[in-house]
Amino acid sequence: MEQRFQYRSVIQEVPAIRRNLSALKVQWEIPKSEFKQILFIAEELFSNIIRYAFEDTREHIVELAMKKEPDHIILEFIDDGIPFDPLNYQQAGHSDPASSESGGMGLSLVRTFSDSISYQRIQNKNHLEITKWIKSAGK
Repeated sequence: MEQRFQYRSVIQEVPAIRRNLSALKVQWEIPKSEFKQILFIAEELFSNIIRYAFEDTREHIVELAMKKEPDHIILEFIDDGIPFDPLNYQQAGHSDPASSESGGMGLSLVRTFSDSISYQRIQNKNHLEITKWIKSAGK
């Protein structure tokens, strides 16, 4: 099963992401614990894209493709922003992450909650794919 969504590059789209993913949670029977992590991943990546990917003030479209397999969910974000491979992003070390003002903690949590992450730049677009295993599938 696959579902595709398009969002404008504005923070006001976050509630639409929540609604769309919540509908998929019910339809695809995603367990609550995994769903919370999927929702965090989606919101964090979307907000990072709209904050950092675009060098102009025009509205852009951010695509989110969701695919359900029997034991995992794949999220793919596609945007036409500047090239950015989060796999190569290294947050500066902080003794107290809560006091960090430079950001980056969200990407660390995305990595923690994700089972695999891949990035490609295809036809001047970023393609970021996240796989989240559904550990409690079938239970």
